Amino acid sequence: MPDASVVLPALLVAVVPSLIYLAVLNAIDRYEKEPWTILLACLGLGAVVAPLIVIGIFVLTGREPTLPPAFAPGLSPDAFTAIVETVTMGVLLIVLVRFVRDEFDDVLDGVIYGAAIGAGFGAAESFLYVLGGTDLLSNGTVVSLVVAGLNHAFYMAVFGAILGWAQPLPTARRWIVTILGLATAAWLNAFHDTLPLILSRVLGQPDAAVGAISRLLADVVNWLGLLTLAVVVVVAWRREARILRDQLQDEVTAGVVSEADYATITSFGGRLGREATLLRSSGLSGVMRLRRRYAAEGELAFHKWHLTVRTRRLPPAERGDALRAQIRSLADGLPGGAA
Repeated sequence: MPDASVVLPALLVAVVPSLIYLAVLNAIDRYEKEPWTILLACLGLGAVVAPLIVIGIFVLTGREPTLPPAFAPGLSPDAFTAIVETVTMGVLLIVLVRFVRDEFDDVLDGVIYGAAIGAGFGAAESFLYVLGGTDLLSNGTVVSLVVAGLNHAFYMAVFGAILGWAQPLPTARRWIVTILGLATAAWLNAFHDTLPLILSRVLGQPDAAVGAISRLLADVVNWLGLLTLAVVVVVAWRREARILRDQLQDEVTAGVVSEADYATITSFGGRLGREATLLRSSGLSGVMRLRRRYAAEGELAFHKWHLTVRTRRLPPAERGDALRAQIRSLADGLPGGAA
């Protein structure tokens, strides 16, 4: 049994980064917010279900029933561990998407779902490692644990992006792309974790496996990948903003969406300006109502878009009328229906 004095530090090292990751993911999801229930489900799959499966596989293959964080002191990561972890999380993401497929549409959804599962797994790794004793915790170790959690979020975000991109493809092609995407994420994880060891053998210097330079070289792969992922997110934002502008234009003509809403729904600065004005005139409740109206308008835009582009899993047409009614009700009580 672990010492009770280490439980709180273990929880802090695991939970605080996870909450930060979720806040960042929620901010990335600009126009069609994913339900918090799904985000928390992703976190739970990564933090509880995936570790149990991975440890079970380790036991069956004669390995230690532990989750070794990459670069943790005294541990030597290997490719097998990285591959098992990534494939397990990837399969769980595929299963989740089958259950919430009406919410899962594109690259950005995949980035968010995948990163949430990876963040949960990183939290479990950190928690179990710190349970081994706080004497293992130095400032450098804490940083390594946080970065390891971010790495898992990155690998799964890569797979999630590929999975989201593959959704409109015919079934056979979709599965081929999915398998290749999962193999790519597993390779990135294995390459990152084993690169220092590879360098140490190539250079004939065992200490290189834990040296700062070898770690830096390994992390360059992930940082370049995160930069690429950031570009993908920006492109996805622009695509979603275009969908909102195209699909809501006729709703302005019909009087469902106000001209002020239409002019600012895709503008971060425009939204903040309206919220600041509304905060002074109607208080926090007015700001929250405006945010709910933006969210309903976003859902209406993507609902209409789904009806035009999907060939399967069409959403119910009456959903659009319900969203229009919600938008009108949220406009009541605000100056002119808009801030």
